[in-house]
Amino acid sequence: MNKVAFLLVFTSLVLLTMLLGCQRSSIPVIVQADGNRQQVLIPGGTVRDALAAAGVTLKALDRVQPDLYVEVTPGMVIHVTRVEERYETERITVPYTRRVIVNEALPTGETRLVQLGMNGEDEVTYRVVLEDGKVVERIRVSQVQIKPPQDEIVAVGATHSLRAVPLEGTIAYLAAGNAWVMRGNSAARRPLTTEGDLDGRVFELSPDGRWLLYTRRLEGDIETPLNQLWMVKTTIVGESPISLPVRGVLYAQWSPDGKQIAYSTAERTTSSPGWRARNDLWVGKADARAIARATQVITANTGGVYGWWGNKFAWSPEGKAFAYARADQVGVYDVLSGTLTVLRDFAPYNTYSEWVWIPDLSWSPDGRFLAAVVHGEPLANEDVHDSPLFDLWLFASDGSLQARVAERVGMWAAPYWGRHGLLHGQAVDALHSMDSRYTLILRDHDGSNPRQLFPLEEGTGVLPPPEVAWSPSGETFLFVYNGNLYLGNIHGGIPQQLTSTGQISRPRWAAEGLNAE
Repeated sequence: MNKVAFLLVFTSLVLLTMLLGCQRSSIPVIVQADGNRQQVLIPGGTVRDALAAAGVTLKALDRVQPDLYVEVTPGMVIHVTRVEERYETERITVPYTRRVIVNEALPTGETRLVQLGMNGEDEVTYRVVLEDGKVVERIRVSQVQIKPPQDEIVAVGATHSLRAVPLEGTIAYLAAGNAWVMRGNSAARRPLTTEGDLDGRVFELSPDGRWLLYTRRLEGDIETPLNQLWMVKTTIVGESPISLPVRGVLYAQWSPDGKQIAYSTAERTTSSPGWRARNDLWVGKADARAIARATQVITANTGGVYGWWGNKFAWSPEGKAFAYARADQVGVYDVLSGTLTVLRDFAPYNTYSEWVWIPDLSWSPDGRFLAAVVHGEPLANEDVHDSPLFDLWLFASDGSLQARVAERVGMWAAPYWGRHGLLHGQAVDALHSMDSRYTLILRDHDGSNPRQLFPLEEGTGVLPPPEVAWSPSGETFLFVYNGNLYLGNIHGGIPQQLTSTGQISRPRWAAEGLNAE
């Protein structure tokens, strides 16, 4: 064998030895993916390397066991689970509900179908997760109303017989979306409206009780106003209501002499709560034509903190000023001078929801003072906006005097000033006053001498917020308890139940319209 041939043979043997050595050092790994099972040989490395050698490409949601960074070992089995996520939608039927309302206009025991029930429809979206083509998870992620269900409404005649109670003046109240009037005695009541579409934003008797001012909701798209302002005469049976050319109303009130109407407006929005307040203020004559030429007293503005909810207003007894309340402030706006007096600033209450807490206001009969519930200071180490405390304050309307007359009365204490004192609610659980029931407390005009008028002894109190209306004489008052009207007396005694429907709200009481001029 010559030298060249020897070198060729030697080189071949070396290469063969190296090749056999590599084969002996390769690691066999089994890869299971996409329904296939294959074995690959790799010289070492991680699970990721083994998948690459097997030609398996991973997607974002796929799972691998063992993890990709694990070093391979001989005989290791690598499982690849294909994970897929998709969204599916379906339409579902939302069944209507049946509501039974008590209608005092119907004879006892009589039943009448007021509205047919209709099912609604929702679109439900699900997130579906599949593993290797099989569904392993199906979760509902959203539900959008396509068509709201329409309740079936059945009216039944009142079954409870209550003794007729003599009454002074004119009483109006809201029941099942309609306005009712009561005059002479509690049995002499009749409906002023029958459409059932009063939204309760405005519900005010004129000072002489002859007219009721109210709002009816308007159904429609984003271009449709929230509601429309109406008025109806209370002294004539069967009198047709009068529509006023004012729409999108959050607040409206009669002037103290009953000759003018003040109102504030809002625009409808697609976002919660469904409106955006303009916080404007207009004053016009109480006439369907003249009110269209109303004077703007306050121009549209942001309204301070949470102003989109809408500020509250209250016309002073002498008719020269308006008290206002917003989420962080109470004050007085003088119409003649155009000046604004801030009575008190406070931290707005954080409701952690879509609604906003705004203080209720009440003028003293002489117009010199205002009563309001104010958000209090922190109880402990909580944030100032989370304080559970709400106190009752009295303010001189010119800003010269202010006094806290009661602590921890609750957010819905709702002061009502009458001829013989200041009536307000007192939360049974003052530290959780949002959901607490309330007792009714009467104080002297200076805030002193508190005495509980309801309940007399042990009792549950009224639901929040307390709804109260003073009689023209100021000796008696109406209040709502468990959805019914009761007549209380400032001198005590057991309140007299006036209604039994369980659907009463917004009681209003005015002087006798037939004799008041």
